[in-house]
Amino acid sequence: MNMQGTYEEYFGFNATPFGRDIPVAELMRSGKWNEMTGRLIHIAKTRGFGLFTGETTALRRMAAELDKNRHRILYVYDSDLTPRNFYVETLHQLGHTPRFYRGDAKRQLTVALNEITQGGQIPVIVVDEAHLLSHEMLEEIRFLLNLEMDSKSSCSLILVGQTELRSKLKLQIH
Repeated sequence: MNMQGTYEEYFGFNATPFGRDIPVAELMRSGKWNEMTGRLIHIAKTRGFGLFTGETTALRRMAAELDKNRHRILYVYDSDLTPRNFYVETLHQLGHTPRFYRGDAKRQLTVALNEITQGGQIPVIVVDEAHLLSHEMLEEIRFLLNLEMDSKSSCSLILVGQTELRSKLKLQIH
């Protein structure tokens, strides 16, 4: 390879073939990837709960394929996500100034999610790097899914992480 040029020039590429910024429409699709994307979209549309490990590029495809007028995606990633930080981040993404105390912020988020739902949208909360979630945060997630005596969900919740997330959730403590 000529050390004065880039490998893109050397191989005649128009762009870097393995960059993170590849448009969704140009991503290679496989049967398994299509299946994962289909499941993500189903969860988003039905206000469900899903746990996905491994490939996370499908999140971009899901976000691109969902109707932006019908779905509001909230993407949360934090290597040390606490319940309070979770509420702060989601409320910020919704354009709210979070209340200081966790319980107040939790109630504030519930109201905000219900407002979005009543406005005809489905909030889709995606928590990435979920394999790093603490026991406290995993417990808090249960409260997000139990509204009106477990008869209603105000959002879709998708946890995405590395494969060790499945092992972590199998532990008796969880």
